[in-house]
Amino acid sequence: MRVRATTATSVVAATVAGALAFSVFAAPAAQAAKDNLSITDVVANGGRAIVVGTTAKKSFTITSAVTEDSGIKEADLGIVHEEPSINHYWKPATCTSVGKPRYVCKATLTIDPRAEWFRNAQAGPWKVHAQAFGKDGDLYGDYYATVPVKRAARLTVDAAPEPVKKGETLTITGKLTRADWNTNKYVNYASQSVRLEFREKGDNGYATVKTVKSNGSGALKTTVKAASDGYWRWSFTGTSTTAAITATGDYVDVR
Repeated sequence: MRVRATTATSVVAATVAGALAFSVFAAPAAQAAKDNLSITDVVANGGRAIVVGTTAKKSFTITSAVTEDSGIKEADLGIVHEEPSINHYWKPATCTSVGKPRYVCKATLTIDPRAEWFRNAQAGPWKVHAQAFGKDGDLYGDYYATVPVKRAARLTVDAAPEPVKKGETLTITGKLTRADWNTNKYVNYASQSVRLEFREKGDNGYATVKTVKSNGSGALKTTVKAASDGYWRWSFTGTSTTAAITATGDYVDVR
């Protein structure tokens, strides 16, 4: 048995038929490599996390290297999340010869966060799959890697008062939120460590001043002594389920 790719970018294995159609991916041990067909260098989204917000569709590519002496009849690439429910995106790949018997295969897939099967519980690592069929009947497919699929985050910053006298207190506030795939809205992200960073006017890089935790409403607040003109910002390093985000620097004139 083998998976036949459809024109749909996303297929949900919520029905018996869907589960059977995906059984090759779900149980790759049942497949065996034949002759000279092999698959290597499978990479999703260039090795970076796939970050998904609340409404905009997110497109990404998967690439693989395939070796097959007879040529490639068909190849498919995709990602799969199995727990707590099966969700998968897969698509036929376009394969280009780079000198027989070697090929580079590529597919572009799209995640729609508004789809009813895309939920917060699926944030985290997804398995990356690849399969190929040779013109002589060779068949192989397997799990090759994982790729993080993360909830997008938003982060604001405000430094006040502006301008401020040198040596006086400057209050830095902000708010951290993240995409809720269950409601398609951004929600408060509480109890997260966020760095306060400062870049003095004329400098090229930011330096960490202190770390503050977001409160129950996702709000951030701290105070510093104004010393020189420059930019203040918050920076969140992200988690296993939520993407990193850095606010645009807020310039303060110190007089």
